[in-house]
Amino acid sequence: MASRDPIRRRQSFVLLALAVGVAAGVFSLHTFWERELSHLTGNARWIWVTNELDEIHPEAALFVASLHLDAPPRAALLKVCGDREYVVYVNGTAAACGWSRPGFRLDLFDVGHLLRQGDNVIAAEVRSPTPVGGLLLALDVSGVGRNVLVSGPRFRSRDRFSLAAPGPGDGPPPVVWGSPPHFPWGYPKPLSHPQTLDEVTVDEPVQVAASAVRALAGGGWELALPRPVFGYLRLEFAGDGAAFLATSAGPDGDLAALRAEAQPVVRLLGERRWLDPEPRLVSRVYVFDMERPVGAEVWPVREEFSSTAPGVVPGSFGPVPRTRWTTRTPPA
Repeated sequence: MASRDPIRRRQSFVLLALAVGVAAGVFSLHTFWERELSHLTGNARWIWVTNELDEIHPEAALFVASLHLDAPPRAALLKVCGDREYVVYVNGTAAACGWSRPGFRLDLFDVGHLLRQGDNVIAAEVRSPTPVGGLLLALDVSGVGRNVLVSGPRFRSRDRFSLAAPGPGDGPPPVVWGSPPHFPWGYPKPLSHPQTLDEVTVDEPVQVAASAVRALAGGGWELALPRPVFGYLRLEFAGDGAAFLATSAGPDGDLAALRAEAQPVVRLLGERRWLDPEPRLVSRVYVFDMERPVGAEVWPVREEFSSTAPGVVPGSFGPVPRTRWTTRTPPA
């Protein structure tokens, strides 16, 4: 028995050394990624509109900040990640959009052409099917510095849709979840987009007028485009009622299946024109629930940017499709 004690001690020592090595490796990797992401986003924090998470319901948030520039910049890098989907407006122009599943990505856009000398307004709309959501945003400006504007107390939150400059009527600073990494977002992987939203949608939109909105048996409405279009869908509403959205690329669709697949249209009070952040091939639009749409349009994406446009996530075998997005999908 005594002869086995040295062997057991050596085994214990080896196991302890291995455990220490693994822990050191994990800590080193954590420190590396923390340093790398901090290099990208500086003091940016994950922010949200509420910390009351008990009742499961869709939540929309709008965060607004101003930035003064002494001269128009040559370039400016917007770095943004939103859970579950986001649209960023620069001086009133929709510049960036994206969605967060599967995985979380830090989308990179050059928004220098949208910034101007004087005061600038950056507004980020974020939507989640649950009360849990978050925004991480940082902005580099050529000639000024890195991370000159970051998500945190400098932003103000709004409960109604408005792209105006921050003012006395705005809400308090947003809830700060913390700096990356932070559960459930971890370390967003940088993904560069060659063009902003306004740059890939230069053609005139294909529209569906209010007179062409057709009521469906069993409830809901159908909006048929004159031709299939690959691009960004904008829905127009007259009120703030709930709505669920489904689209079809063909001449018609299975209504039962479309109802089952419909996704919530999460929007802020007063938001009359709602943008779907994922470009897709659309022939017909279906809206279910209480709010009747008063029109729709699809902004075409130029063919050369169809695989790299904002809201497109490249995968091994082509763009990654969004998964179903409901209040029953946990934010893990």
